[in-house]
Amino acid sequence: MSSSSPTSPSGSTPTRHVALRHAFTVTLLVIGLWLMHMYLRILPEAAVILLWVGVTLTIALGGFRRHRIRRAAFLRGYLEPTSLWPRRLRGGPLMALRHLLAGMLLGGLMLIALARVPTPEAWAALLVAGFVLVAGDALFMRWLRGHAHPDFAPELARRAALWVAGALLIVALMLLALQARYPDLTGASLEQAVWFLVQHEGARSLLLETGLQLAAAQDAVRLWLGQQWFPQGVQSLPALLGWLLVLAEQAFLAVGFLLLANGLLPLRAADDALGDPRHAPVIE
Repeated sequence: MSSSSPTSPSGSTPTRHVALRHAFTVTLLVIGLWLMHMYLRILPEAAVILLWVGVTLTIALGGFRRHRIRRAAFLRGYLEPTSLWPRRLRGGPLMALRHLLAGMLLGGLMLIALARVPTPEAWAALLVAGFVLVAGDALFMRWLRGHAHPDFAPELARRAALWVAGALLIVALMLLALQARYPDLTGASLEQAVWFLVQHEGARSLLLETGLQLAAAQDAVRLWLGQQWFPQGVQSLPALLGWLLVLAEQAFLAVGFLLLANGLLPLRAADDALGDPRHAPVIE
């Protein structure tokens, strides 16, 4: 009776199953975000707050989980295994609070960005970026076999996949934003431009409406300045770079989406790619 190696087709079946589960999760995430985009403005205050809390906790969970793995790698390199300090310094309430605050900020910005997604093509970009994250996670885990420590390889692979997917998604959203139509504010004063964009933002939730109006106000300032400084659009390289800075808000949607996906997708166990369940990372 022959045993299958981790590199054999039967041994790679768990890895394919993990990738399929993660791809399915990403698909459901994009569908859920699209539904939030459709109904976010008409939801009551309590529902918006619950969504904000859920997004905050999901982002914070993913960041906290990966941060503890990085901390463990750092402590293992500098401290003896018999020391009490690795357990004391492994990360606790202060680390969790840091990620909660970051998740709260990113979650709020993401909800505002979701309510203001300008083009339908952005949803296709989000879905493709999610699949890139899943595929990159699997590929980097395979490439790290025999090179990275098995306890820390999952975090390293996830970090590389996030960087690749994030760069591609930001570029795609920037290109979509450059092709979108914007109001002509060249003949208006800055005050008129701000008032014109703010008055078109509304929501049932006072909290969300305030956030949308603040976002519209800063949109007006950026677009007004961009149209004053680069009235000919993006016909030259300096103008293109200037408009990219003006439209840098798209990065909030990209970062928020990928960190939300990171919180929903558990790190791959080491035995999924390295073939030894004893090396799976344990996060207490």
